[in-house]
Amino acid sequence: MFRQFLNPPNWFTAASMFCGMYAIVLAVGLNGDPDFYRAGLMILFAGVFDTIDGGVARLTKTGSDFGIQLDSLVDVVSFGVAPAFLLYAWGASAFGTLGLVIAFF
Repeated sequence: MFRQFLNPPNWFTAASMFCGMYAIVLAVGLNGDPDFYRAGLMILFAGVFDTIDGGVARLTKTGSDFGIQLDSLVDVVSFGVAPAFLLYAWGASAFGTLGLVIAFF
């Protein structure tokens, strides 16, 4: 598995994962007050890295099954979980359980 991670496309996928996870940290405010603007920027950067990784895989012909699965996992975190956390922390939390349902569905 470690050898698969050394492929250049997976570096961009890992950068996308970092941006998604950091967006969650910023949205929730684990390092102080929530920073919704930067959390949104991190989600946008995750999108940029997600776009680049596929192109790099095709260009270098280093695509792998591991990379495909890793990309799918990162997409869920960066474009599913992170925006849901951002929406909930930004304003949906005022609605209690209903806000939680709205944010995650």
